[in-house]
Amino acid sequence: MDHLSEFCTCRDTACPLHPSRHGKGCAPCINKNLKAKEIPSCFFRLLDSGYSKGEYSFEAFARLVLGDPQK
Repeated sequence: MDHLSEFCTCRDTACPLHPSRHGKGCAPCINKNLKAKEIPSCFFRLLDSGYSKGEYSFEAFARLVLGDPQK
């Protein structure tokens, strides 16, 4: 696991894109999220460690940043 970034907060170690499962760091996860127009879950965790809505869209992230995650 020496290829994990010191700031990695991802808890989904079963995900094939998790940095512990390959030697490419966060790039595969970020690439997948960019294609899906989503934000990686670690960004949500930075703002709210209890976020578990399962929606990782730009809009969901913006609502969380603005303090209105319910909409």
